[in-house]
Amino acid sequence: MRSAFRAFPFLVALAALVLLLRTGTAMAQQEEVEDTVVATDADSRPLFERAREKEAADKTAKPAAQPPSGFRRRPKNRFAVPDPALELADPRTYRLRVMIRISAPEGPVKGITATCPIPMDWPEQQVRLLSQELSPASRVSEEVLPGQAAFIKFQVPFIKQGEAAFVERMYEITRYRTKFTLSADELALPKRIPVELREQLAGMAPGVETNDRKMIELAKTLQTANLNAPPWDLAKSFWSWTRDNVKFENGDFRGAMHAIEQRCGDCEEMSALFVGLCRLSDIPARTVWVHSHDYPEFYLVDNKGKGHWIPAQVLGPAWFGEMAEYRPIFQKGDRFYDPLKKEYVRYVPQTVKGTDARSLPVVEIKHDILADSDINAPSYQNP
Repeated sequence: MRSAFRAFPFLVALAALVLLLRTGTAMAQQEEVEDTVVATDADSRPLFERAREKEAADKTAKPAAQPPSGFRRRPKNRFAVPDPALELADPRTYRLRVMIRISAPEGPVKGITATCPIPMDWPEQQVRLLSQELSPASRVSEEVLPGQAAFIKFQVPFIKQGEAAFVERMYEITRYRTKFTLSADELALPKRIPVELREQLAGMAPGVETNDRKMIELAKTLQTANLNAPPWDLAKSFWSWTRDNVKFENGDFRGAMHAIEQRCGDCEEMSALFVGLCRLSDIPARTVWVHSHDYPEFYLVDNKGKGHWIPAQVLGPAWFGEMAEYRPIFQKGDRFYDPLKKEYVRYVPQTVKGTDARSLPVVEIKHDILADSDINAPSYQNP
C-alpha cells in the first residue's frame, strides 16, 4: 500500500482556492446516536440493507439533508473503553509528530483552512499530546468523530509572500498487542448494528461493492460451504479465502472487486473484500487504517449479548482474532463524508482550502513516527 500521507498543492486563482490533498482518508460525519437498527426474523435481508432503508426513511421525514453533526461535535470517547475479552499485552510507546505547513514563496494567500487526521484513544491505543507549536496569527482546533477518527483544523487568515504558517504537534502513543479470548462457541451474530457503524452502513462504502453480483455469489458460495458453521468460522473462511486467493500487488486503491476479478491487490483491496463478504453475511465489519497499512475488524456478540470487535490480518502474518500491530491508528471505518467534495469517501481526508491566491502555495502535511527502532515486528511482507 502506498503511503497515505502524501500532500500536493493546487492553485485556484482570483475568486477561490480549494486544495484537495489525496491522502487516502475521509471525513466521516457520524453523530453519536443511541438508537440502532434491529433485525427481525421476518426480514432476511442483510443488516446493512435494512440500515440503508431506515436511513432513507429518516431523510424523507426531515425537511432537508444536512451533513451529520458528528463532523462538528466533540463527544466523549466512550469507544476507548477496554473490552475485557480483548487481552492487551506487550505495550510499546513512541512519539508521533504531526505537522501542517503552508508557505507562499511566489505570492500571498488568504483565508487558509487545513485539516488532517490525528490519533485518538482506542482500547488498544492510548494517546497523549506532549506539545504544540503554532505560528503567529494562526488557530488550531480539534474534532472527534465518535467511534471513527479525530482530526485537527488549522486556520490562517493571511500568509505574506516569502513567509509560512504552521502547526506542529508531538504525541506520545502507546500501542498494545491484542488477542481475543472468548471461544467460537460463545459467539453469535448480532441482532443490532453497532452505533459506530450506523452512518457508514447507510450507503455503500467506496470500494466495498456489496451490490456486485460476483461478490454476492462469492459470499453465497462460502456461506454454503460453511453451512451451520458458527459465525466465527464463517468469518474465518472469508479471511482464508482472501489470503489464499488474492496475490499481493501494491498500488492505488482499486476496490474489492479488483481483488475478486484480478485476484490481486494490496492491504486495501484485501481488507475491503473481507469487509464486504462479512457485511453480506450479517457480520458487521470495518477497516482499520494505521500508518501506511489497512486491516479489518469484524463484530460478534457473546452469550450475554455484549458486542466485541475482533481483528484479522488479511495481508502478512496469519493473525485471526489477534493483532501485533503497533503503528498508530488514524481511523476505524471506510465510509466518511468529505465536506468539500460533498460526497462519501473511503478515508478521512487531508483537506486544504483558501479564499484567494494569485500564486502557487506549497503545502506539507506530515505524520512522522519517532522511535529508537522499528516499532513493528515481524515485517508485513507476504509469507
